[in-house]
Amino acid sequence: MLLRGVREVAAHANPDDPTAATQRAFDAAADALRSADTHGSEHAALPPARRITERLGLSWRDVLALAHEPEARQAQLLGVKTRAPSAADWLTAEHVVGALQLVAARLEKDSLTTGAYRAERTRLLAVDRARWLHGRWLLLPDDEQVIAAAGSWDAALRLAELKTTAEHGPARQPAAPTLIDLLERFHDAHGFQPSARELRAFARGNGVPYPSERAQRFGAAVTEWRRQRREAGLPQPRVVTRAGGRGHKAPDYSADIGAGRVGEQRRAKWTRASCAAGVARYLAQLPTGERSTERGYADWAATQPRGAAPAMSTILALGGWEAVRREAIADDPFVCRASTKRAAISCRTPATADQTVSKASGLAGAVGGGSAST
Repeated sequence: MLLRGVREVAAHANPDDPTAATQRAFDAAADALRSADTHGSEHAALPPARRITERLGLSWRDVLALAHEPEARQAQLLGVKTRAPSAADWLTAEHVVGALQLVAARLEKDSLTTGAYRAERTRLLAVDRARWLHGRWLLLPDDEQVIAAAGSWDAALRLAELKTTAEHGPARQPAAPTLIDLLERFHDAHGFQPSARELRAFARGNGVPYPSERAQRFGAAVTEWRRQRREAGLPQPRVVTRAGGRGHKAPDYSADIGAGRVGEQRRAKWTRASCAAGVARYLAQLPTGERSTERGYADWAATQPRGAAPAMSTILALGGWEAVRREAIADDPFVCRASTKRAAISCRTPATADQTVSKASGLAGAVGGGSAST
């Protein structure tokens, strides 16, 4: 909520370029909003810019950049930025190169995504940990450590002489719209400048893939888009500040208004049922005793052919991970596994659809490694 407030006030402090708002302009805009009747309660608890930088431990420029990132990535980026420098002192450029080249060679790929790297790293570490005499010697950094050491994932790929996302993708895929193109389409339809969340909903509803922000961040795209409109003599996009609080529901911009264009890459139209089928395939391949998690599913989906498994963002938009996972288990009882440390999940068998396997039987089967319940 703090970063959301920073983003909204920065848009008032510097409408042309919110990511360049000064601390003085930000504090003045916050005071003006607090004095207005319609915004006073919303921004009353927002501290001054200097206190925000002290609380987050970041420079003001980094605070603004972070506030304009998608909310789903803010916690991850904040963790990377605030991580203690000593946490990865062992990680050198040569170590990053060796880790990426090792994983790429095992997968026989000339480029790597973070999800594919995580999945193969997990397999390599599992094999190393299983060795009784010579195991637990393999040191492989996780993807966040690689990004912190190299500056970005693409920079790490260049160090390892692997193809970056931009170099690897467009050669075999149809053209996809840029963030600036999507901003213009949203403005044509709704008449104002969207937030990152609103733009994602708009793209999802119209079947348009949301561009990767590794090449261009959302805040930078907004700045460039406004500059292009200014040079073309077009009016500057209107910035809308919405009143929050009880009873104020954010508008939904995910309606399909035909914003997709002929010949461009289209996003797969996933339904709740097809997402459950994809999650069921993930559950079926889990080793006995391994717990199903959101992160585990995302890593598994990254190893599947393009369009063969729904992305985690799609699952979250269609009800959430837990709801879709339970639906996958209900549709196919045989993918149910006693893989958590809690009591085994109740499963329905085809022969007795009105009865459930008892908790004691499920736990006994899990301990014994058998499949008495099936």
